[in-house]
Amino acid sequence: MILTIPVLSICIPAYNRPEWLKRALISIMKVNAEFYQEVEIIVSDDSSDPSCGEIAQTILKKWSGKWQYQANFPRLGMAQNWNNGIKMASGKYVLVLHDDDFLLTNSIENILKKIKDFKELYPVLLFGVQVVNEQEHILKIQTFSKERYLYPKNALIHLLSNSSFVRFPAIVINKKVFEEVGYFNPEWGEPTDIDMWIRLFSQYGVCCIPITTCAYTVHSQALTMGLFNENTIRTLLEFFDRVATLNLLSSSELNNCQAKFFHQFILAGSFRKLRRGQLKEFHQIIQLFDLPIIKDLKPPKKWLMVRYFMNFLNFAMVTVGLIK
Repeated sequence: MILTIPVLSICIPAYNRPEWLKRALISIMKVNAEFYQEVEIIVSDDSSDPSCGEIAQTILKKWSGKWQYQANFPRLGMAQNWNNGIKMASGKYVLVLHDDDFLLTNSIENILKKIKDFKELYPVLLFGVQVVNEQEHILKIQTFSKERYLYPKNALIHLLSNSSFVRFPAIVINKKVFEEVGYFNPEWGEPTDIDMWIRLFSQYGVCCIPITTCAYTVHSQALTMGLFNENTIRTLLEFFDRVATLNLLSSSELNNCQAKFFHQFILAGSFRKLRRGQLKEFHQIIQLFDLPIIKDLKPPKKWLMVRYFMNFLNFAMVTVGLIK
């Protein structure tokens, strides 16, 4: 019987992706057996596909450490499924690993070492991540040049200047902090993770660690693919308004963050659609720049030429009738 409290709980919110769920679980168990007493594996399963539960339980039974599996009927929905896994966790720290992402070799060893080295000094840890496609080809590596702790103000500036600063499987959080900041709010819809990072960073800052621990998969079935629309823009602007009330950032700092965040956000979304040949969706996302609430944001130098090129491409496609 495992009596020790795990150092790390890895929570997998599953939803109808059995083969990728299998990959995620195997990535935890592969070459990590020696850490079984320190690592708990949790699957909170929102799937209607019974094979997800069958695969999960078959693989989890091979794990010598603590594990939990729960099938949710009725399904909880995205944010509540994340929350359920976190609430089930008994470890000191939690890592939410979406079923379409996976851990890299030696990642658990590296995460455990940092948690122990810091002795719970930093409640929020952020590691590097490989961004991969469906074939696991690396599209880019997003990491840090050196280890450093960002105090709340700087943490918020980094978060709100870069729409992809936090990739979900790269963030490791002390479970105690959820008692202070609360859980993911399903009322915010898909951007609810940004709301959580704002709450965490504004209170605890973040320790950035130059070790790449996981792979974040970009694919057409991802829930975030439906994120790029006017409703999301308005929700994100509400988040910026709330940050303004914290009085951690000046108005000029906040405006600068907004310009960087929304340019990256809209251009990244339009590029994803363009790369897949989804021209109508590409056109719809590019048009978000015409929203009055976005139109007046000054394009940052980093994104200026990209925005002009995307706008020209959109205009050309409309002109020749590729987009109607």
